Order: sequence, then structure tokens, then C-alpha cells
Amino acid sequence: YLTIISIQFGVQPLLVKQFIDKQCMTSSVVLCAEMAKVVGCLFIMFSDETGKRCFSNWKMQDCLVAAGIPSVTYLIQNYCVQVAYQNLDGVVFNVLNQSKVLFTALFSFLLNGRTQSSYQCVALLLVTAGGILVSLPGGSVSDGEHQENRPWGLFCAVLASGLSGLGSGITEWALQKHGRNSFLLSLELASMGCIILILTLLLGLSPDAVRMKESGFFLGWEVTTVIPAGGVRKVMATICGLILTCLLQQILLGMHLSWSVLAAVPLVAGGIYLHASYPPRTQ
Repeated sequence: YLTIISIQFGVQPLLVKQFIDKQCMTSSVVLCAEMAKVVGCLFIMFSDETGKRCFSNWKMQDCLVAAGIPSVTYLIQNYCVQVAYQNLDGVVFNVLNQSKVLFTALFSFLLNGRTQSSYQCVALLLVTAGGILVSLPGGSVSDGEHQENRPWGLFCAVLASGLSGLGSGITEWALQKHGRNSFLLSLELASMGCIILILTLLLGLSPDAVRMKESGFFLGWEVTTVIPAGGVRKVMATICGLILTCLLQQILLGMHLSWSVLAAVPLVAGGIYLHASYPPRTQ
């Protein structure tokens, strides 16, 4: 299982860049991903008694309290991730994506009062330093590969991490303080995301609304477009995924890594390992 996580984490940015055409509407990719989450959650929940138990006491008010704001943050986050995928190379995206550890710590403290140990504070500094290094001019592939809009990609990657931290803080509050089932909450988040996305397209509030009317919902889609959709041990899988992205980018795509990226990867890897390994001592 952890090997699969490592491979998925390592290759997904490269797969997205290779297989999702730049003409694809971000809305269509995000909506299909959210619909896949809905189907997956329903399948898991109704494979046993979990679904019946959760829906027997389900209330719309509880759903809106637990999943209302996070569904919006995750929806915008998914938009930002897709934009960042197309404007950054895989290593830079994966390094910046780990800054969500910093934002998660911040919002967990603000919303739930969860503090960090001294080791975790050092870890957050390492992750921040790694993010700054890859954001510097020249902190990308050194072969001069053309990128659409690197500053825009960097902004979207950091914004996605910040929204991920906010969503995680609210989700932690809903799961721990209100006893919400994790699969039910995931289902609610994905369902509300789908509803919001469909409404914005139909009402013309989405930037993709005009393109959808002119060229159809699946503009730029091909068969290969569906390929990328989709504790301490998990952290080790993330670290392995970071290394795998570096190797694949170097070997398969021939994209040489700059000095700042080579320095940032071990900083971020060490930071997320420290953060997971040394939580605060229980009082």
C-alpha cells in the first residue's frame, strides 16, 4: 500500500503534465475527480453497515457545518493544483506541495489549539526553507524548458497548500470534536464540491463557462486524460515519492535539476520526517 502511495505521489505531477492537454478545462478535470471520490466513498460505505449507520442519523444542518467551508476550500485547492501542475515541473510542485504541513500546523493551532513540539517547529522551518529555495529564480529545471507562467504556478501551488491547511484544520475539528465519520465527511465534501462547480458553470460564474458552451465540457480530453485522476510510514512514502519524481524527471524527461532544487528536496524530506516523528508530548 505504501509503495503504491510513493509511486502515485512521485509520478502524478509528471503524468498530469504529459497526459492532460493544456486545452482541457480545469473545471471538467476537477469535476470528474470529485465525482470519482463520490463513487469511491459510496462503494466503501455500503460495502458494510457503515453507510446505513451514517445515513440513518444524517442531517443537512450537520453536513453544512462540517463540510460547508471545507468543500469550498478543497474545490479552489483542486483548481489551483491543476494550474500549478501545468506551470511547474514535477519536483518543484511536489516540494512546494509539502508546505501544506506548515499551513496545517497553523490552522490546527488556531482552530483546535493543537501545539507543535520543538522538533516540529524546526521541521516547519526546514520545509519553509525548501519552499523558498525552489521559488527562487532559476529554482526549476536547468535545461531552460519553457514553462507557461512560472510565477502564476508558484502562487497557485502555495495557495493550494494554504487552502489544504485550512481544510485540514476544519476537517480535524469536525472529525474529533463532532465524531463525524471520515468516509461520510469525504462524501459530503466531494458532493458539495460537485454541486458548487456545476452551479458556477451553469450560471456563468466560472471562467470555463464560456468555453464549455462554445466547445463542450470535454474540450481537449483524450483517452489518456483519465490516467492521472485518481503516520510516519506514510511520510516515508512521501519522501520516496519526492526522490522518485527527481529520478523520473532526470532519466525519462532529461530535465536536469538546479542547485536550489537539489538543496530543497533533502530539506523538505527531513522536515516532514521530523514533523511526523516528534509530536508534542501528551500532558
